[in-house]
Order: sequence, then structure tokens, then C-alpha cells
Amino acid sequence: MAASKIKLLIWFTFLTLIVGCVPTFATPTPVPPLDSNSINLIIAQTADAASAQTLAAMPPATSTVTLTPTPRSTLTPEPTFTLVPTFLFPTATPVVRFQYYRVKHDHQLAMYNYKSRTEDGNSEGMLRQTAEVVPLLVLPKERSGTDRTRLSGGWGVFIDALNNNDENKLRYLKSKGTALFNTAGFPQLESLTMGGNIVRLEQIQDGWGRVRTMDYSMPPNAAEVNYFTNPDLVHKFVVVGWRRSTKSTILVKPPKGDLYWPLVTRRPVWIQMERLEAFPTLPLEVIANVDLYVQTTPGPQREKTGRQLIAGQSAKVIAYQPAGPNVWGKLPNGRWIPLLYGGQYLTSWKMETVPPP
Repeated sequence: MAASKIKLLIWFTFLTLIVGCVPTFATPTPVPPLDSNSINLIIAQTADAASAQTLAAMPPATSTVTLTPTPRSTLTPEPTFTLVPTFLFPTATPVVRFQYYRVKHDHQLAMYNYKSRTEDGNSEGMLRQTAEVVPLLVLPKERSGTDRTRLSGGWGVFIDALNNNDENKLRYLKSKGTALFNTAGFPQLESLTMGGNIVRLEQIQDGWGRVRTMDYSMPPNAAEVNYFTNPDLVHKFVVVGWRRSTKSTILVKPPKGDLYWPLVTRRPVWIQMERLEAFPTLPLEVIANVDLYVQTTPGPQREKTGRQLIAGQSAKVIAYQPAGPNVWGKLPNGRWIPLLYGGQYLTSWKMETVPPP
């Protein structure tokens, strides 16, 4: 009997030791659910930081064109904020379509009584002339003011190259009295454009458009980006006058000849929509006024090819390619026809606003 009790005590002691060596399994603490507001806050803070970094990185001339008054404005301003879209047509080879606008001339604007701003009603013959400047404002509202952008370093090289490094032209262009560097002088470029030039818009808001300009951080190569390759980013100097004998507005070249400058600003700039005429909306059916050769490229010259669009025939234009004063239209087959070339409209495609002379 005593032996049995001793055995039982030994087994109980042994079992107690085993149980004491086994690790305990505590109940895990529940993980609290994610707070969606905290996630949104983190995203917002990250976006704000990225936005801040992006922002931080950021004698009379010779007359050439006579214009007749146009006592009306044809463009209705957009009433609300809108992003200006880039369209991609659903084809095997996507077609990029941009909306281009041309800056109206004095004779198209009520603010100048549909005649040149230089008309004073006193002198005979050809009156004084001035640059046909159009201010680009820092905010989409009147009297918000223009801005100045310093064209130093590579930008100075770029503007010189745009004008073939011609000292006479550059001396005139960079002076304090010829609009672009008005009162301040080179290199302080005023935010402005001139009548007849082409712009693209990035936003439209309450009758104002935010103008697409060059990236200020990187001057381009003038051999690649110039008035004849990108007339929406390189603009041409325009002088306006009034001929009293015919009571008509005239557009003239500056006394030193053709002058060009980059459309570049350090800050976003805006233009009134009433100052712009939009290119006709695409796609558009046009009728040839004369026999036209159909080209594989949009210029720069008209070429004789094996394909023709005969006068009176129609074609669909799905995209534009401005090139200096000329405008080319792209057909659905990927080929091109001239719409405006050498100052002449070659199809039924027309605009009221003419290019710079």
C-alpha cells in the first residue's frame, strides 16, 4: 500500500514538471481597423509636398496687309472652368488632335472700335504705327497685371538663334522701347503676345484661357523649335497701323524685318477668350478650291506627288499642323493637304483672323 502511494506521488510530480515547461498561448490582442481618414490625410500631405516641389522647379515699317473692319466678335466666352482636352481618334494609328486658337487683330475687337488702336482721326495718309501687343495676365481677371521672365543664359542664346544672330534685329528687339522688353530692357521679357499668332490653351475659366507656354527650366534648340515648327510656342512680331485714306487697319512688319521670340513665362498666364478665334472644329469636311497634291508630310513646302485632290472634291480633315503662317490638314489615311499656304486659302477651310504678315 505504501509502495503504491509512493509511485502515485512520483508520477504526479513528473506530470507537474512537464506542464510547467510547456509555453503558454495567450489570446492575441485584436488589430484595430484602419482609419480611412488617416489614409486620406497621408495621401493629401504627399500630394501637397509633390506640388510644392513641382512649383519650386518651376522708323515706320513697310505695310504688307490691309484689313477691313469687322464690327462683331464671333467667339462666345466659356462660362465655367474647363480642361482643354487632347483627343485621340480610335484608329489603328491614334491621331492626336489639339485645339489651336489665333489671337485676333485690332479690327476684330470692340475694344478698339474695330479699327487700329493708332487711329486718331487727325492725320492724313498712313498714321503712326505700334506693336500689336496683347497682354498675358497672371490671373484670369482684368487688371491682374503681367509678369516678367528673365531670358538669361541659354534663353538669351535661344532668342538670338531665332533671329539668326542678326545684330540689327536683336538691337531693335531687345530695346526698352519696342514692347517685348518694354521699359526694363533685355533680359526682362514681358508676358505678352501679338495679333495673328497661334496659342494653345490648357484651361478655360469664366471667359479666360490659360496659355500653354514653354518649359522655363529648359531652353530648346532653335533648329528644332522655331516659328516654322512650333508657331504656338515661338511668336512673330507684328506692327499695326491705320491708313486714313482708305479708313482701314494695316498690318506691317517691324522696320528691321521678321522678328521672333519664345512664348515662355515663369508663371501661368491667361488671355481673354474674346481675343481669340478658335480653329474650326474637327473632324471637318473641306472642299478643294484648286487641284491639291496629297503629301506624306505636312510641308514645309508643297510637293508634287502621285495623288491629287481635284478642285471641287471633298476630303475629311482630322488634325491640324500649323507651320509658320501656313496650316496643314491631316486626312484619315495619314496624308496631308495645305489648308492655308502663302496667304491663300486652298480649300473651303477659312478663318477670319489672318496670320502675322
